[in-house]
Order: sequence, then structure tokens, then C-alpha cells
Amino acid sequence: MQLSASTDIGMRAVMRLAAAEQAGDRVTIKAIAHQVAASERTVSTVVARLVEIGVIATNRGRGGGLVLTEAARAMRLGTLIRLLEQRDEIVDCAGPPACPMIAGCRLRHLLAQAAQAFYRDLDRYTVADLVSGSANQLLPLRVRPPRAPESAEEPK
Repeated sequence: MQLSASTDIGMRAVMRLAAAEQAGDRVTIKAIAHQVAASERTVSTVVARLVEIGVIATNRGRGGGLVLTEAARAMRLGTLIRLLEQRDEIVDCAGPPACPMIAGCRLRHLLAQAAQAFYRDLDRYTVADLVSGSANQLLPLRVRPPRAPESAEEPK
């Protein structure tokens, strides 16, 4: 099962926010966009969805940024991904155009069972599990400004 690009960005944003929370860092849309190699516009759209489903809260103004909500910390990953994906079925047999084999096809049912198993397995973990222990060390905690280009001239 392949997740949509927006779900991928959303999960990365959630992990980044969870890691930042542990480190006491402030995270902005700009910082997430830089770290996940996406445009600020794309990240803004994903963050808006995360706010809508109660995963992220925003703080405006100086010193503001994004933070995980209390509900997000305990949220099951399968639940979060279901909310981000916003689709009921892996394949759309009803169309358009409708599949001519829909009446006798078993694939749709088997794929639905596989998707439920996928989500059930993910539901064993919470957002907090994504950044516990050594996993937290693997997440980049700070956005480093690009280094200034070195001069082509050698010092004399």
C-alpha cells in the first residue's frame, strides 16, 4: 500500500514536532518545508489538515510555531494515517468508468482486508513511539542555514 505524498509529509511533520517537543525546539512551516524538501505551500496545506483533525495546534506571533496537541501524542498511527489518507478503498471499482467485473470480483474485498490488516498493525504504535529512544537521535532537530560559499581565491 502506498501512502499519498501529503500523508508522507504529514507523518514527517508529526515526527518532527514530536522530536522538537522533546528537545524544546520551536518548529515552523518553513522549517518543516526545508526538512522534508517540499514547498511551504504544500506543507501549509498538510498542516491545515493536521490542525483540522486535531493533531497540531498553531501559535501565532513572535516565538510562535507548531505544536502537537495532547490527543496527537497518544494517537495510534493507523488512526492518524486513516485520517490523512481520507479514502475508504484502495481501488475505485465503482468508477468512473465502473469496472465491468465488479459483480463477481473478489480482489476489491481482498484488498480491503489487506488494508485493514495494515492499519491494525500500525495501530499497535503511537506517535510518541516514533521518536522514543534512539529514533529521536535520527531526526534532524534543527534547521541549519546553508553555508556561505567559500571564496575561490586562496589566502596569501
